[in-house]
Parts: sequence; C-alpha cells; structure tokens
Amino acid sequence: MSNRITHIRKSNANSSHEHITDVKGTNSNGEFQLTVPQVVAYLKQEYPFFVHRDGRTISITHQKSAAGNEYIKTEPDSTQKDNLLSLPQF
Repeated sequence: MSNRITHIRKSNANSSHEHITDVKGTNSNGEFQLTVPQVVAYLKQEYPFFVHRDGRTISITHQKSAAGNEYIKTEPDSTQKDNLLSLPQF
C-alpha cells in the first residue's frame, strides 16, 4: 500500500527552520493523519510514503539528526528544494 503525503504541519507554521511534526495524506484506505514518529515507524516496516510534485513521484525516507532525533525527508532528486516543505500546511 502506497501512502501519498499531501500536507504537513510544522511546530511553528511561519518559520522556515521548524521541523515537520505531522503529515496528512491519502492511500487506498482513504485519508490519514500521522505524526512523524508514526511515519518513521511505518517506513522501518517498509511501508512506502511519497509526495507527488511537478508530475514526479518522490519517495520519502527517514534520517537521524546529530542530536539523535529521527525525521522524514524526500529522496534526493533534481531539485534542491525540499519537496515536503513545499506542501500545503494544515
């Protein structure tokens, strides 16, 4: 089952430096809303997540920061702009 992320929530909606806390999207079961730790847990179980931008499908992966916090990001593609942070906020 593929999970398309369509919206994000940041801890401070007006800051470009704040991290994503929640995502919203769709899959074959309908709509979902998950926290980033939930998405990371699903990714570790090999459930795919992606965003669709400019006619392309870009996979989501997870990383661990230097401080040990896990976060989600898009796989590298032809643009340096973070595709997740480009999504509408909710």
